[in-house]
Amino acid sequence: MPAKSSSENAPLRRQINDVEYVGSTEAMSILGVRRETLYTYVSRGLIKTKQRPGVKAKLYRKADVEKLRSRAVERSGGPQVSQSLRYGEPIAQTWISEITAQGPRYRGVLARDLVRDGRSFEFASELIWTGLPRTRDVPWPAPPDARVPESLVRMALQSAEHVTPLKLLAMLTTSLSAFERADDDVEAAGFAACRRLLQWLAGTAGVFGPETRFSAPREGEFMAQCVARGLGLGDRPDAVRAIDAALVMSAEHELSAPTFAARICASTGADLHACVATAMLTQSGPMQVGGAMEVEALIDALPAGLAPEDVLPQAAASGFKGNELPCFGHPLYDGEDPRSAVLLELVDGVGAHGPDLPKVQALVAGARQAGQHPNVFAALVILCKAMGLPNGSGAMLHSLARTSGWIAHAMEQRLTGAMLRPRAKYMGQHLPR
Repeated sequence: MPAKSSSENAPLRRQINDVEYVGSTEAMSILGVRRETLYTYVSRGLIKTKQRPGVKAKLYRKADVEKLRSRAVERSGGPQVSQSLRYGEPIAQTWISEITAQGPRYRGVLARDLVRDGRSFEFASELIWTGLPRTRDVPWPAPPDARVPESLVRMALQSAEHVTPLKLLAMLTTSLSAFERADDDVEAAGFAACRRLLQWLAGTAGVFGPETRFSAPREGEFMAQCVARGLGLGDRPDAVRAIDAALVMSAEHELSAPTFAARICASTGADLHACVATAMLTQSGPMQVGGAMEVEALIDALPAGLAPEDVLPQAAASGFKGNELPCFGHPLYDGEDPRSAVLLELVDGVGAHGPDLPKVQALVAGARQAGQHPNVFAALVILCKAMGLPNGSGAMLHSLARTSGWIAHAMEQRLTGAMLRPRAKYMGQHLPR
């Protein structure tokens, strides 16, 4: 077997969602196969690869390699290797969504087709929840009384020194759990509680707009219109369309880490707000939408008038690894994240652009020249920067949208009637008595 090359020996930084990659030598060693067989596995799509800029040797997704080894051992009748809770494991049955090369499908409908057809976030949410959306886009009835969320938001702003949009969403959702009544249960109240939660979360956008106050949707107002109004964009059709598209494209993405957390919470019988709050707090980590803050810091650090070819060197000079930009690349997609492609197409269609537009355009162009593509987190930040929205807006839109998916998964998990309880394999020492 050939010796490891210096490029394969280089230490690998953890990727988004904690995906590990190995070099060809290690992959062949794990599988016990020759290089030709490894290449056959790759060509059949059984092992995903990653190309590092400027390095010829490919990297191989470790979870795929280990899964193939487990199958081979099982077929041979040998001892089976326990499946590790890493990327791609465990596998849960769901009827809500699937991930395809064209992006996520919601109940069999491509999310990008919903955006193409101008469907609202309300339409997409009802599709995700029931599989039976309305025949036309209709705004939800305005919440009857917003005094509770309004007072909770005011309390959070007074008690915390610096509240980001993502933190405010998490605090509001957690606090609302204390006010949930028996008739708020999804099974008892239909989807009224689900709609009300989303509308109240949308009202937090007003805190970070020019009026700096909570403002829930008005009667006859879509969620995207409420968010646009709250953030100071008024009723501009271009801004509302961009925000609606961002919400629809972010609403659901199968069994991500926050979604799995929501399902675990739901399996214990916890209430709706507790399930969403669990997912939202998991979502805040830097390997999830919390990483959007790194994208914002990167854009803020780039000087004005930067040429695309100078983006990566400038990023490296600012402390970012030029060959591994934050929130660029996604392990489930080869090349560009299809969700990002849809959102980035909307940037040029925004009527009034923010001052950071030239910088984000240079960032995307320079990264693409180096073979790096923004995932949905980075695309949301770029879209919000292009519209002149404050930092944290991209994370807020994603978390607001994904709440729709978390609700669906919480409901689906409850229908199974089973509690999720992964097992651990003890690897430490057994001390003598």
